[in-house]
Amino acid sequence: MALAFELLQGVASDYGATLHRAAGGGRAEISVTRPGGAVHVFTLAISIAGEHVSAKEAPGHHQLPQFCPDRHINPNQSFCLGWGDGKPGHIIDEAAARQWWSTVYRFLAHQISANVRRVFPGAENGRAHGDAAKHQAIAEQAAECLGPEFKAAAQAGLFEVRQDVRPGKRRLELWRGDQLIARVSLRSNSLISGKLACPCGCRPKRTTAECADHAEALATYVLERHRCALADRAFLDQCAAAGMACCGTLETCGLRNAIRRKQVGCTKKENPQHARSSRYWRPPAKSKRPR
Repeated sequence: MALAFELLQGVASDYGATLHRAAGGGRAEISVTRPGGAVHVFTLAISIAGEHVSAKEAPGHHQLPQFCPDRHINPNQSFCLGWGDGKPGHIIDEAAARQWWSTVYRFLAHQISANVRRVFPGAENGRAHGDAAKHQAIAEQAAECLGPEFKAAAQAGLFEVRQDVRPGKRRLELWRGDQLIARVSLRSNSLISGKLACPCGCRPKRTTAECADHAEALATYVLERHRCALADRAFLDQCAAAGMACCGTLETCGLRNAIRRKQVGCTKKENPQHARSSRYWRPPAKSKRPR
């Protein structure tokens, strides 16, 4: 704990922060300057366990919601600063300490924007929630295999994965605007046809089947995008089922949608539709025959 604390304290001033010892780790004040010159000061509780560090808004301060998945604030109020190998918080040297403060500063700058604009900046490039982030990472790796043009389009959110819901059609489709890019079978987890043009941007154009290992990468991208969406929805549904409330600070909110789905489901259970929905239908009269 001492080493991590000293490393963080030694460079804190370079990021507009001060750090003092407190129970469980430290207490920090950090000033975040907006492009217009306005300065916002946050008071943070820093938890340190060996080399691992986390942060949350200190008790008694209420500039941030206590929980918001879309603003990357965890149920225990800690900040979600990343995922996987790129996640900061393992403080072993000065470089790691600087990366952590830089990430916290950028995180708080985004939170200020969200407070003002009711939209979390860079949400299209953010991490999915819970286990969905694993599928998102695999999809990103597959997009990288398909070349810089495809990767850039994926990062810009230009692709849409749709599920074909027609009976007997267990497949996914990848669209870019009104252009069909690929179809993937949910039975075989592979492309249904490799005759469509490969979306990698190769010159001259080739079909996906003719273009290196791009058929496999494209199928992986579509499948993992689909799995990511399912896992993300499941995570938010679990939050709603646990009674977690929406903070109401964003215009659009995945948790709010999950809470509405839960409410609609409860309403349907309480008021089941009768098999006969005609307004003229009446239940049969009670039989007068002796039993």
